[in-house]
Amino acid sequence: MFKRSKDGIIKSAFTLGIGIVVSKLLGALYRIPLTNLIGGAGLGLYQMVFPVYALLLDFSGAGAPGALSKLISSEKQDKERNAFNYLSTACILLTVLGLFFTILLLSFAKPLSIFQGNGKAFSGYLCLAPAVSIVCLISCFRGYFQGLMDMTPVSISQVVEQVIKLILGLLFAKLFMPNVALAVAGATLAITLSELIALLQLFIAFKRRKNKLSLKFAFEKKGFVYRSKKIVKYAFPIIVVGLMIPLSHVIDSFIILKILGSYRNDATTLYGILSGAVHTVINLPVSVCYAVATVAIPSVSSVLDRQAQESRIQKLIVLTLALSIPCAIACYIFAPTVIGILFRSFSPTEKAISVGLLRTCSPIVVLLSVLQTQNAILIAKNKLYLPSLSLLLGLLLKTVVSIILLKNPEFNIYGGAIGSIACYFLSCLVNLFMIFTVKVKNDYQTFASRQRSTQ
Repeated sequence: MFKRSKDGIIKSAFTLGIGIVVSKLLGALYRIPLTNLIGGAGLGLYQMVFPVYALLLDFSGAGAPGALSKLISSEKQDKERNAFNYLSTACILLTVLGLFFTILLLSFAKPLSIFQGNGKAFSGYLCLAPAVSIVCLISCFRGYFQGLMDMTPVSISQVVEQVIKLILGLLFAKLFMPNVALAVAGATLAITLSELIALLQLFIAFKRRKNKLSLKFAFEKKGFVYRSKKIVKYAFPIIVVGLMIPLSHVIDSFIILKILGSYRNDATTLYGILSGAVHTVINLPVSVCYAVATVAIPSVSSVLDRQAQESRIQKLIVLTLALSIPCAIACYIFAPTVIGILFRSFSPTEKAISVGLLRTCSPIVVLLSVLQTQNAILIAKNKLYLPSLSLLLGLLLKTVVSIILLKNPEFNIYGGAIGSIACYFLSCLVNLFMIFTVKVKNDYQTFASRQRSTQ
């Protein structure tokens, strides 16, 4: 029985991992011809719009997949009916929240683009705003399928999303050039349309599942408030964790630029290499390992037996290590090749620095991948705020280590890289301790109850 569950975990992670790899590769390939079409100025406009959009998504729909995955997988009786009701409840909540942020973005598009320094970004915001609402609904359906351990629709939706964005984005950009502002608006409109088609694909997959299993039930209004509270309860801590790492990058930008700028003229370039080039490479294998973290929540939540649950936790961590360690070694060994291929425009000096930083940061692939899986395990075990606590402790250490090392010219930008390693290492240790102490506590309680029963 456990062997089948283990095979199911690997199969689900593998299915989702393929979707992530393909979508990431398509996303990376998309940037190259898009940049050639719209140029540096167009790419600058595009980059003005996209971070604001991503931030709104973090606030609105980022926690829904994990929350639904946890709640649905925890159901033991009448699972399909409960899953449908959780999905319907989440769709209502996220539609309201998504529409709010869409209207907010539409209302402030003009002043926001002017505040950023280029009013031409206005049309890009207008075309991208509806995508906020659409992605909120996508997150609901993805959480629904993840909770049922059916990763195929999720994986397909990620690939569909990137394929449509690539085709329509390049098509619209080419049609509207040489008007750069309209070309960027076309590229952002392609994002909205790609999300709409991905949502349609997920909805069709949902209907097919419902018809295949002959599921006939309606949304139960009774219990809506209860289900809403449960969704918010699990979604909020996931959102907090999701926001902490981007926040740390903002803090990095201030610390690194200010300290390095006090004794180097190339502080901005060094920061750009670390945050732009190196982190981009590191994040690719980490995002692939995220498939294990995604599977971890329903896999652990669905098991009541403590020993079986602990076995699954061990298998998930081992699987994460098996995927991440070879990737980290590859980042170290093939750093010159990767940097040479991806960043041809860099000068020889910039390439040398990039190679050194990538090799220094290679352990982050393992640490951040394991951290993702550990966070998912803790959430599955209802330890909702422990991931935030461990990451907060790690970020505090990172800030201290970075400041100390950045002030030393011998370390310079490498101080920021070492600070990140210290952050994720401490967070992993704290999470491991929390998982271990919970196990010991449960073992002691089980032993004590058995002793009492024999007396």
